[in-house]
Amino acid sequence: MNAIHATAATSPDDMLKSREWTSNFISGPAALPISFTYDEKAITGLPEDWRPSSTRRRIDANISETVFEGSDAATGLNVKVECTIYHDFPVVEWIAWFTNNGRETTPIIRDILAIDGPIGGADPIVYHCNGDYRSDECYEPVETPLNTGETLEFAPVGGRPCDHAFPYYRVMFEGCGLTMAIGWPGQWSVDFRRTAEGIHIRSGQEKTNLCLQPGETIRTPRITLLSWTGDATRAVNLWRRWYLTHILPRPKGQPLRPLLACSGTDEGKEFTDATEENQLKYIEKTRQHGLQLDVWWIDAGWYPCYVEELGKRTWSRTVGTWVPDPERFPNGFKAISDAAARSGADLLLWFEPERVYKGTRIDKEHPEWLLRREGNDDRLLNLALPECRQWLTDHVCRLIRENGIKIYRQDFNFVDDAGTEPLQFWRENEDPDRQGMNENLHAQGYLQYYDDLLERNPGLWIDSCAGGGRRNDFETLRRSVPLHITDHAYGDHPVKLAYHRTLFEWMPYFKSSSSAYDIHGKARYDYDVDSYAFHCGMAAMLHPSLDIRRDDYDYALANRMINIWRRASESILYGDYYPLTPFHRSPNGWVARQFDRPERGSGFIQGFRFPESPDEKFTIHPKEISSDATYAFENPESGENTEISGEDLSREGFTFALPKRGAAIWFYQRKT
Repeated sequence: MNAIHATAATSPDDMLKSREWTSNFISGPAALPISFTYDEKAITGLPEDWRPSSTRRRIDANISETVFEGSDAATGLNVKVECTIYHDFPVVEWIAWFTNNGRETTPIIRDILAIDGPIGGADPIVYHCNGDYRSDECYEPVETPLNTGETLEFAPVGGRPCDHAFPYYRVMFEGCGLTMAIGWPGQWSVDFRRTAEGIHIRSGQEKTNLCLQPGETIRTPRITLLSWTGDATRAVNLWRRWYLTHILPRPKGQPLRPLLACSGTDEGKEFTDATEENQLKYIEKTRQHGLQLDVWWIDAGWYPCYVEELGKRTWSRTVGTWVPDPERFPNGFKAISDAAARSGADLLLWFEPERVYKGTRIDKEHPEWLLRREGNDDRLLNLALPECRQWLTDHVCRLIRENGIKIYRQDFNFVDDAGTEPLQFWRENEDPDRQGMNENLHAQGYLQYYDDLLERNPGLWIDSCAGGGRRNDFETLRRSVPLHITDHAYGDHPVKLAYHRTLFEWMPYFKSSSSAYDIHGKARYDYDVDSYAFHCGMAAMLHPSLDIRRDDYDYALANRMINIWRRASESILYGDYYPLTPFHRSPNGWVARQFDRPERGSGFIQGFRFPESPDEKFTIHPKEISSDATYAFENPESGENTEISGEDLSREGFTFALPKRGAAIWFYQRKT
C-alpha cells in the first residue's frame, strides 16, 4: 500500500482498538453502557434478575445487530438495547428502549443515560464545538486537555441539539482516539470526566424523571462511536468515509451527488411575493442564461400569508396553514415542478410544521394537538400524538405527490420570532412525575414522521433546517442533509470559511452561496458576478446568489465558475479533507485547504487571501504526497499548468501568489 492510500483507509489497528473498547460495552447484558435509576435503585446494564436475553442477526455483509432485552418481573418494565456493529469500519452504535408491559403505571425512572462508561487511554484531549446560534463565533473548534478529576460538561440551549453546542466529539489519547456522535433531536447533555485510567463518558436526554403508563415507550439518544489510531486528521477522514458509505441519503438508491440550486423571488420577504407566473418565468430565464440547475428552490411564504393588521404578507406569522396560496398558486406547484423537470431540476419546498401560529388552520381546527405557553402567539405541534402525526404525514404526502415535490425542506424556528425555545413548551406542559416525556415522545414522532415521508415517497430526500443549523444531530442526519448550516454570515468570507472548516470534518454534504458582503453590504442578491465569492461558496451544493430577473450579469463568468465548482465538487463530497491552515476568522490572514481522492491520485488545493492580508504569497504543504511521484497541477481560471515532483512538494511546498481578496484552485493528478 503506497503512502497516498494509507492515511484514511480503515486499518487492522483501528478494528483492534474498536474491539478493545466496545467489548467492554456489548460483551453481555450486564456490561451494556446504559444506566438509570428505577424506583430509587441505581441500575447499570441489564440486571441478572431481569432475565436478560440476546439475539443477533446479520443486516448485510457489513452490518450486524445484537438486541439485548430484559424485564423487571415485578412491574413489567422492559428494557431493550439495540447494538449495531459495522464490520467495514471501526464503528459501534446503540439505542435503548424502555416499555411498560405491565398493567399499572411504573415507578419513577430517572437520570436515564445512553452511555455511562469508561474509555481507557493516556493524556485525553476532548475536541468540541459550540454549534450554531447566528453569530460570528459559531462552529468554533476547541481542544481541551483533561487532568485527573476534571470534568467537561455540554448541553444545547432551548431544545434544539446544535444550538450553542454540537453533539459531535473526538477524544484523543496517545496514538489513538474515539469519535462520538449523540443522535438526539432535542435537549441532550454529555460530560467527560478524567479518571486515572482514561476518561468516563456520560450522556443522555438532559432531564428524565418520569413514570410510564401501560403500553408507553421511551428511548434514549443513539450513541455512535468510531475508534481510530493515529491523529485527529485521520479520525476526520475515517468519519467522512464511514458517513459517505453508510449515512449519506440515497434517493432512488444512489447517493446524493453535488447539486446546483437556483431560485427567483420578487421584492417580498422570503418567497411571499412568489407566484406561479413569476416562478415559471424565472425557471425559463435561468435556462436562457445557461445555468444548468439541478434544484429549483422555493422557501418560506408560499402558503396564505397575508396579515390584515400589518397590511402585507409575512412568512413567519402565518405558519400552520399548509396549502398553496390560492391567490398566487391557484394550480398548486405542479406546473412549476414540471417546468423545473424540463430544465433537469427537482423542486424543493420549505415547510415548518412544528411551529403553529395563532389563528392559522391547525390552530383553529385542531387546538388539542398544540402545546402552548402563556402570552406566546406560537404553538408547538405535538408530534407525540399519533393522530396528529398521522394527519400531518397524510397531508404533506398528498402535497408532495400532487405537486411534484422532490426535496422536502423542514425548518424549526421559535427563538427567531418570540424569544421562546421548544424546550419551554415541552417542560412547562408536564407534571412533576412526567418530566422529559413530552420531549421524548415528540422526538420519536418527529423521527417517525421523517421515516414515513421517505417510505411513502420513493426518491424524496429531506433538507434539515432549524433556524439555521440548530438541529443537525446524528439521528436527524441519518434521514436528511443540512443544506442550510446557519442563518448568519452568508457573505462574510472569513467567518463563512471558518464555519466550512469545521463542518467539512463532520457533514460532507451542505450548501453554500456566492454572497459577498464585503463589496455591497448584506444585500439579498449579488451585485455582480464575483469569482472570489464563488470560490468561497464551494461546497457539495452551490446556490449562486444571482437575481435572475437581471440580464446584465456576466453570466459567462458565472458559468465558468460554476463549471469549476462542478469539477471540484466531486472531491469536496467524496475526497479526504485536509485543512491546511489553522481555524481563524481574521480578514488579514490566509486560508488554504485540500481535498484528496487517494484511490484516483487526484484532488485539488485551494488558497484564499483575505482582503486585509499583507502577505502576497503563502506556502502550504499538501498532505498525502508520494515522494517518488510527479504531480501535474492545473489552474482552470488562469490556464496555467505545471509539474512538481512529490519530493519538492514535501520539502518546499506549494506557493500561492494572489492579490488581496483573491483565491485560486489548483487541480492535481498524480503521474506514475
